[in-house]
Amino acid sequence: MIGRSQKFPFSFASAYAILSAEGQVGVMAEDVLALNGLSIELLTQLSYRSQLGLSLKRTLRHFEREALIAELVSMTEWLDEQTGLSEIALDYRIKSYASIVGKYERYFNSSCHVSQVFNDVLGFRAFCDSYNSVLALTSTSFSVADFSRGKAVDDGYRGVHLYFQLDNNHYPIEIQFNTLYDRQLNNWLHDYLYKKTYSNEVGQQLRARYENGKIRNQSEFEEVLNDVLSGG
Repeated sequence: MIGRSQKFPFSFASAYAILSAEGQVGVMAEDVLALNGLSIELLTQLSYRSQLGLSLKRTLRHFEREALIAELVSMTEWLDEQTGLSEIALDYRIKSYASIVGKYERYFNSSCHVSQVFNDVLGFRAFCDSYNSVLALTSTSFSVADFSRGKAVDDGYRGVHLYFQLDNNHYPIEIQFNTLYDRQLNNWLHDYLYKKTYSNEVGQQLRARYENGKIRNQSEFEEVLNDVLSGG
């Protein structure tokens, strides 16, 4: 996670317990947003509209580099001023200038749309009790990336990412959902493997050993990682 962030002492379990006690846990799929302090109304308020006059479904090559990057920087500054963000009891991240430029350079020659490349300028990290509750969201404003069984090229990460987008003139907002069980390993994988030159097989092996009960804390993660890297 690159950029500015705000962290709060919040967990899905505590929120679920509070709403259960108040009789507010229902069957509506939107509950998974409410349990994390989010709502479609709030996401709408935090949505940033492009002023460049082009659909964000176009590729980077359709946009002038300086104008697009300047707009994205303006977006981050605008997000910094939104009081609604500081009131959310949830981890969030606003991308840094360096991260924005890095993504632009990395994807410039790709066929990805601007809304795909910059779908996480604002990103939340949320909890869920199961991924089914997230996948049940049916709003047309959401698109889903289902990594609950791993990515196409598996690196051990598990989660479901939602992307809220009002229309093709607004930049998406990313919400990364993890179970508490998966978040723990995801964090260790990020801290120890992210931006390293290890093969994806390392993450796969760590995931397998985690699920087999061989990794229960950070110390055991480090021991197993050393074992995997040494070919054990």
